[in-house]
Amino acid sequence: MNLKTNKTSRYFVLLLMALAFIPNVFAQKNTPNIILIMADDMGKECIGAYGSTYKTPNIDQLAKEGLKFNYAFSQPLCTPSRVQIMTGKYNYKNYSQFGHLNQDQKTFAHLAKEAGYTTAIAGKWQLGANQKLPKHFGFDQYCLWQLSKPRREGERYAKALIDKDGEILKTTDDDYGPDIFVNYMLDFSEKNKDKKFLAYYPMALVHDPFLPTPDSKSWKSDVAGRHKKDTLNFRDMVSYSDKNVGKIIQKLKDLNIYDNTIIIFTGDNGTGRAIVTPLRDGSKLPGGKGLTLDRGHHVPLIVNWAKFKYSQHELNHLFDFTDVMPTIAEAIQHEIPKSWDANGGVSILPLLTKKPFKEREWIFSHYQPIHSEGANKNSARFFRNHHYKLYSDGRFYDLKKDIEEKSPIGEGKSDTEGERARKIFQAELAKLPAWKFGDPGVAKVVLPSLEPDPTFAEKGD
Repeated sequence: MNLKTNKTSRYFVLLLMALAFIPNVFAQKNTPNIILIMADDMGKECIGAYGSTYKTPNIDQLAKEGLKFNYAFSQPLCTPSRVQIMTGKYNYKNYSQFGHLNQDQKTFAHLAKEAGYTTAIAGKWQLGANQKLPKHFGFDQYCLWQLSKPRREGERYAKALIDKDGEILKTTDDDYGPDIFVNYMLDFSEKNKDKKFLAYYPMALVHDPFLPTPDSKSWKSDVAGRHKKDTLNFRDMVSYSDKNVGKIIQKLKDLNIYDNTIIIFTGDNGTGRAIVTPLRDGSKLPGGKGLTLDRGHHVPLIVNWAKFKYSQHELNHLFDFTDVMPTIAEAIQHEIPKSWDANGGVSILPLLTKKPFKEREWIFSHYQPIHSEGANKNSARFFRNHHYKLYSDGRFYDLKKDIEEKSPIGEGKSDTEGERARKIFQAELAKLPAWKFGDPGVAKVVLPSLEPDPTFAEKGD
């Protein structure tokens, strides 16, 4: 082959490579940024759009412009929810221990990076005590509480103990952890405004201890009081959460990327049980964190892709945390590898883009916190829909008549619709690997060089 032919062949190969690259470039230019915001210990009753008396104008406006889901469900406790939302798997497949994410798992951050996205996480970690873990799980950058230092060494609010990209921040009583986290999110958005990015913001608020915020009346006058617990501070903590969500929305608008950013707002489980929330209808709802009752895992879900305008803003479709991974996958136009075994959820992107959508018939929960004796006693496996709920031990409830699950209905004793639901749930339970109360979780996976700090052995949430 002569020199001229050689050059022609090389040009032809380069042309083919360029053509192959064009669809990926085109897809990335036409895919949205993703910001996933997950409040800590915030049931849906805390949000004004769901009937709360707490002030949440920014989140309410997001619901008014976007889509508010009335039937969204997490797990009843934080680590189980974090493992599920990040991996897209029900806990019976990959949950081994409270405060740990098995290190052989893939997350939505890995998926985004495969699609060419830049990724970041800021807020609460609680998935393993090693500074290498955020990057291992797909995040390019991080600013986190409860990563390399346990909670007993420092809280998340005033004088917060925070790991930021490999260093421990030096903070004072004037530094408020939620401000540090949200500012990190804002800086990340600005630095990557000309790229595609995925930002995961697992908020520190509104988890106990219930402490003043910088907007509380006592903040300036009582410095020592910034560390004094009082449930009366909870209302201010909810408002401050909303304020930080508003900062993110405004930043996206200022950067002119709001229209092409999908914002997902939810909560990791029910509200703390020390809190009783007054609702606008005059009723009061006690928090249900850690319980498999409706108030333990019924969370807010508000999703908005501002380039689309919606005529209907309130939806009754069922949703659980396994749906986040496929939704992100479809949005960024990148398939979830089959080897990840994370294809059980349902993408809600068609609802955002106003396309046909086949909704779920049920949601499933395998809840096994592997935490403390008090938490573990609530372990359970169940299926539910809007109306009925079946536990794996046979307990069956009509949730419209008995939301607190005080009167189980014997087999054959429900109405026609109820017995039909029971049979569907029984058939789905039969497809699952056997499990009973007291069984162990999956084996814990720790990889070389990612071993947790042994002094971090803390079960306190």
